[in-house]
Formats: sequence, structure tokens, C-alpha cells
Amino acid sequence: MKRLFFIIMLITILPGVSLFARESPKDAGTVSESTDVHYAGKYCTECHEKKPREGGDKLLKFGGDFTQLCRCHGYTPGTYIHPVDITPSEEKKDKIPKDLPLSEGVLTCTTCHDMYLQCQLSKRNKVLNRRFLRGAPYLSRTTLCFRCHDEKKYTMLDPHNQLTEKGAIVVEKCLYCHVEKPDEKLATFEQVKLIGNLEVLCYRCHFKQSQLHPINANHLRKPSDRTLSIMEQSETKFGIILPLNYEGQITCPTCHNPHERGVLPGEKASAQGASEKFRLRLSGQDLQICIACHEDKF
Repeated sequence: MKRLFFIIMLITILPGVSLFARESPKDAGTVSESTDVHYAGKYCTECHEKKPREGGDKLLKFGGDFTQLCRCHGYTPGTYIHPVDITPSEEKKDKIPKDLPLSEGVLTCTTCHDMYLQCQLSKRNKVLNRRFLRGAPYLSRTTLCFRCHDEKKYTMLDPHNQLTEKGAIVVEKCLYCHVEKPDEKLATFEQVKLIGNLEVLCYRCHFKQSQLHPINANHLRKPSDRTLSIMEQSETKFGIILPLNYEGQITCPTCHNPHERGVLPGEKASAQGASEKFRLRLSGQDLQICIACHEDKF
């Protein structure tokens, strides 16, 4: 259950689909992949069989399956922010507040999101609660998390300390980011199963650092063909890996190795940078990591 908590920590700043309309077609039936159906007041039939009445049957499509209703937000390991369609334990159910409703005992999108708030087209909702979270606005991003999760259980946990004093891997630390512990000797980056968006996994602890990061977030995008070529050359030249995320974008682990030295076999390219300063995959002089992706002109 620990990994359930950490994915939600940045629920209020999830990158991806913006909840402000990027496209406003005159024809309400014209909906493309870039159309934001929220706060527009004219896309009811995207989720409902027909426009419902307040207090009546919601007339939801797909039998009320939110993985389909909220399909724009994605449900792959690289995109979702919190698991849905899960049945909490009885212990967890006792802690979930009544105003965070389950659907027949199952956690869904509407447990945390009050969809009707964005249907009301309130400017206040749009500014103060644009994710239409129940009980928002919150003073802290984690306030919502701790309404269901025990804050005391998630303090002082450093997921990067992954080995015992005798050198054994602490599997619990693996599950901070991974769905299941990978085979550290054989698994490739493409084979590991992560529990969520890579930036979110890092931001949940390093959010303040990310704002002050020397390169900021403008690097978190797809590299150009030229940059990809340089990266491939660097991987061969320096014996490292520069992994991209599920969408082929540069991400935090592209430059930083989150593992402790000794978790991965030392001769593997994926082990390079472990426990180095800033955990950079290519360590050494200042800007050394930069030449892994850029022309050596620094």
C-alpha cells in the first residue's frame, strides 16, 4: 500500500492533459484528441448517453467504466497518477472519509474528483480547484493524500538506500518505484515495470529541487534526431545508458541513476552513476553530463 500513496502526492500538478480548453470548436460534436471536454459545458455526451438531470440517473457510457470515461488521461504505467478500480482493504476503508466515496466498495476517479464541479462552470472552481478535487482547495498537495493515508508511515523514508548492512537488496525500497522487483542481473530498462509517471515518482520528494534545477523542466521532452544520435554514441563511448520514458521523452532517470551502488552489477551500463554526486550517470567535471546529449562545445 505504500506505493499507492506516493503516486498521488502530485495529483494537483499532474503533467499531461490540461483542464483548460485548448480547442473550442463551434460544433459540440467535433472532438479530437486535443479537445478538452472539461469546463466547456457542451461535451456532456462524451461521458453521458444524454445530458443528465441533477439528482437523476447519470446515464454514463461504458457502463460507468472510468478507465474508458477518463481515457484521455491514460492508464498505462507511464501516465496514471493513482490506481483506480481497486478494492481497499477493510482497514483502509475505515480511514477513507465519507466525502471521498467509493463506488460499490471500489476506488474510482470520482472518489477524489467531483465531476459535477466542472459542470457548474464556476470561475472559482476553475481557478481554485481546476482538478475538481473533493474538499479542495488544499493548502498542501499532500493534504488530500493524508486524508486516506497515515502520514506517520511515510516520513523519513529514503528510497535510495536500497541495501542492508550486509549488502542484501531491500525489496520494499524497490516497490517504491517498481510494480515488482526486477531481476537486477538480467532485466533491461524496457522490461522493468514502474508504478507511474517517472517525473511524478521523483517530484513527490524532489519537487522543490526540480524548481531550482539547473536545466529546469525544459529538458523533459522528446530529443531531436540529432540529440538521439549523440546520446547513442555517448552510451557506447562511456559505457552508460541514457534511458527515455515510455513516450520516448527525456526524464529524470535519463541523467540520474536512482539506485544505490551495489544494487545493479557494477559492470552493467545501467549501474554507472549509482551513488555518485547527484547520481549523474556520467560523472566527473562540471557539465560532463551535458556532453552525453549535446555537442562538446562547453
